[in-house]
Amino acid sequence: MRLVLITLLSILFLASVPVTAQNLQWFANDHFQLLEAPDDVLLVTYQKQSWEAFTLYVGETDFSENTLFAFAVQSAVPTTLRIDLMDSEGNQAAGTSTAIKLEGGPDFVEVKYDFKKMSPKVDLTSISHFHFYVNPGVPTTGELLIKNIKLPEVNTIKDETPILVFPNPVTDILKIKTTRQLFDEIVLIDIQGKEVVRQQMTATNYHEWSLIDLSKGIYQYQLNYQNKAVASDRLLVE
Repeated sequence: MRLVLITLLSILFLASVPVTAQNLQWFANDHFQLLEAPDDVLLVTYQKQSWEAFTLYVGETDFSENTLFAFAVQSAVPTTLRIDLMDSEGNQAAGTSTAIKLEGGPDFVEVKYDFKKMSPKVDLTSISHFHFYVNPGVPTTGELLIKNIKLPEVNTIKDETPILVFPNPVTDILKIKTTRQLFDEIVLIDIQGKEVVRQQMTATNYHEWSLIDLSKGIYQYQLNYQNKAVASDRLLVE
């Protein structure tokens, strides 16, 4: 399924300063549209199935000292917005879901999501993603407006996320390491453009892949995350 990505700009922000929602990194499948709206607002339109979500990637955020995540949201109709907290391995932190009831109307509602009570159970130094479920468990059509996101200090992220694929040339084991960007699939394509092999895995920042049985030659590798290509380059197998 095709994914939509709003490009992350180089930015460093503090919880005391609202962040432009358009300047953050959002992911969604093609049942959602993530669009820029006036006044630095993110417009989320959706025609979703029961358990589909859109995702905010917050990098290697440390909530251990400042446990607040806040934003403003507007829905014209009554809506339930569920937020799931995800760690850097792509796993849901147990017991961290929260449901927000929006009555519906033209006004923005300020939402504050505090992790302080979760700290005994959750590693607050490894929070990586927020999954947003609109009317979870129910197929729904509609739209949301999001603005004024407040987060703790986040590492400065460059336009290009560092991704290391080595050694290249490779003879046996290919190692893939990223600093922030998760990946959950690797695809190899030969020089004729034919897909040779595809390997799926749990979302991760590091993976070792045995290519011992692969024929020598020139290939193109592609790293995917949630069906979206995040990196691609030439790979020489010797």
